[in-house]
Amino acid sequence: MPNPKNVVAIDAPQSASDQFISIEEVARRLHAPESWVREKIRRRSPNPMPVFNLGRHLLFDWAQVEEWVRNSPRPTHAAHKRRWRKKPEGKAA
Repeated sequence: MPNPKNVVAIDAPQSASDQFISIEEVARRLHAPESWVREKIRRRSPNPMPVFNLGRHLLFDWAQVEEWVRNSPRPTHAAHKRRWRKKPEGKAA
C-alpha cells in the first residue's frame, strides 16, 4: 500500500460545463442588470432561465444559460408610424 505521505493530490482541470457561476457573473456576462436576471429566473416567466437553488444561493451552469439564450424566442415588434410635426400656425415661410 502506498504511504499517504507520498501521495500528491493533482487538481484536474474542470471543464466549462462543470463550473457554476453566481448571479452577478451571469449578469456581467450577459451585459444586463442583476434585476433582469432575477426576473428571467422566476417560475412565472414564460421561458425561465435555468438555475440551481441551493438554499438562498443561486448558481448557474453557463453552458445551460448559453443554450437558453440561443433557444429563446426573439421578440417581434410592431411597425412604427412616423409622426410628423405640426407646423405652427401664424408663421409665414
